[in-house]
Amino acid sequence: MRCILFFLVFFLTHNFCFSQNRVIDSLTTSFHNLTKNNSDDDTSCVLTLNDLSWEYLGIGDFTNSIKYANEAILFSGKITKAKNAIKSKFIANSYYILGVINHSKGSYNEAQEAYLKSLEFWKDAGIKKGVATCNSNIGLIYFDKGNHAKALEYHFKALKIREETNNKHGIIDSYNNIGNIFDEKKDYQKALDYYNKALNLASQEDDEQGIATSYSSIGLVYLSLRDYDKALDYNFKSLKIHIEIGHKQGEATSYTNIGNIYYLQNRNDESLEFYLKALKIYEEETGDQAGMTITYNSIGNLYLQMKKPLESKNNQLKSLSIAKEIGTLPDMMNAYLGMSKADSVMGNFKEAYDNHKMYTIIKDSIFNQETNKKSVQAEMNFEFEKKEQQDKLEQEKKDALAVEELSKQRLQRNGFIIGFGLMLVLALVSYRNYRNKKKSHAVIEHQKELVEEKNKEILDSINYAERIQRSFIATKELLDENLSDYFIIFKPKDVVSGDFYWAAKLLNGNFALVTADSTGHGVPGAIMSLLNVTSLEKAIEQLIQPSEIFDSTRRTIISRLKKDGSIEGGKDGMDASITVYDFKNKKIIVSAANNPVWIVRGKETIEIKPDKMPIGKHDKQDIPFSQQEFDLEIGDVIYTLTDGFPDQFGGEKGKKFMIKNLRQLINDNAHLAMEEQKQILETAFANWVGNLEQVDDVTLIGIRV
Repeated sequence: MRCILFFLVFFLTHNFCFSQNRVIDSLTTSFHNLTKNNSDDDTSCVLTLNDLSWEYLGIGDFTNSIKYANEAILFSGKITKAKNAIKSKFIANSYYILGVINHSKGSYNEAQEAYLKSLEFWKDAGIKKGVATCNSNIGLIYFDKGNHAKALEYHFKALKIREETNNKHGIIDSYNNIGNIFDEKKDYQKALDYYNKALNLASQEDDEQGIATSYSSIGLVYLSLRDYDKALDYNFKSLKIHIEIGHKQGEATSYTNIGNIYYLQNRNDESLEFYLKALKIYEEETGDQAGMTITYNSIGNLYLQMKKPLESKNNQLKSLSIAKEIGTLPDMMNAYLGMSKADSVMGNFKEAYDNHKMYTIIKDSIFNQETNKKSVQAEMNFEFEKKEQQDKLEQEKKDALAVEELSKQRLQRNGFIIGFGLMLVLALVSYRNYRNKKKSHAVIEHQKELVEEKNKEILDSINYAERIQRSFIATKELLDENLSDYFIIFKPKDVVSGDFYWAAKLLNGNFALVTADSTGHGVPGAIMSLLNVTSLEKAIEQLIQPSEIFDSTRRTIISRLKKDGSIEGGKDGMDASITVYDFKNKKIIVSAANNPVWIVRGKETIEIKPDKMPIGKHDKQDIPFSQQEFDLEIGDVIYTLTDGFPDQFGGEKGKKFMIKNLRQLINDNAHLAMEEQKQILETAFANWVGNLEQVDDVTLIGIRV
């Protein structure tokens, strides 16, 4: 859980503070007097309107802030006596305000457009400080979109100008922003390097606010490293400075950061105490509505952790109400997600579904806007420094521990898989009984109550089954440890899925990723997926070659399904691909069963065609699987998938999407950032499905080398 470390706004013309109503009243009166007296002093009108916009922004009144910024732009056009540089400065400032407002609301495209306009006017005015600040804020936009390469490009532009103009406070700001990017990419050493640069420079300049901000940033790095003691130490240092200089907003932010650390430590009472301190400042002293909605969301998450779902939902509702009032889409998204979780715990599954649907809609509206434009630019190629020998030794130790932990997990999983399978079968039988009862029109009231109670039990069982099934697929932690840039689209048709993705470190240290489609979907597919995963886990205990892993997995599946009671023995299994990455030698080894693997290199797509047989009982079951080896190049993107996406019916004529169309869509967008690609693919799938039903589980994975 991250929170805002410092203000998005780095004001160009005056220091920002939360203005009292009397300041707004005074400015409003001043502006009315200017217009009432038909003054020709358009310059004073513009200055007053910009000041009003800043003040309304300070109290979170985005509506009036936008109103006065737009009026300032109109009045700027009337200025005839002033030099062009002065006129450009006024317009630049107004567009800058619009950028800040839209950025705060989560309207990233509108914010970026406003910043770019502001940037051009600052250039016309010859004011380098404004140019640097706009570059910095455009970098923040790209950071929020997940495009770290572009974010670094703009932050380094800002840093260069600030160094040329000896703008020490701006340099501190740039160091912190660059540190944030490396922190997000989990390059914690580089993050600390830049945060410490900011801290040292702030100390030289006696910039207490800069020192406090750097302390907060360093504290959150240690939070990411799970060093809670250091995280608390640095955040309490930051808090002390904010209290000493009377910076209420910074004080509230420190309270929130400390509350977050206690939250992750499950020190719930202490976490609540600090969240409430932050909330009190926002409500009684600063009037910061954005801070209020974030804090109510945090308190809601905390109450859910404390197993108080009703209190959790009430706080999420407060967060949502404020977020709607000020129009901040990210906060609305987080509130709906929190409400969905609380409703799920309380058994309000219909409300949980509705709230999660709203969460998804808002999430898509935030992150899909940029992908709908044809003019998206390619990421700049930005190579990060290679890890030093010490990092390699530490990684080897982590790998050894991971192998040991994986062995323990296998023993645990095999212990409860039989019970889990029986539970799923019972859930399926109960669910069918429920559907049959539902069709009867003569059900008496007592029977209705029994059915509703049974339905809740079934839904609880299936939801619990989904959580267990997720424990079998590749964890985010394992993927993040081995892959630097990737996306996963995983859309089960039902709550549980026949599709799965699974990963492991092999005995030789290579990293294996399996993308698979088990026979069936829903509950039967989920049971089959568990058999497939345990068979894969057994295979890699001794084998490292992809083809041999699939051969062994096939033998295990056939052997186990002979006992299913049918005459011929079970013919179930899976279609799958396994990609084994030898990152040290920059090679990939692939084996595929019915599912292809694609490597996009520049404008070329290399298709690795699969063996035309499943991993299971088949007339070719005695033929070994083949494997292919390829040298990898920097920038290659590897795609693995199941048949759910291309086989989906939709469009105007209700036809299949088709594999060739999916390959073309991927090839056209492979140069984009992975998160942008994911959003394009998800949007294309949703638009294709339209009002029809999803016909199968969908899995699609992209990995950039």
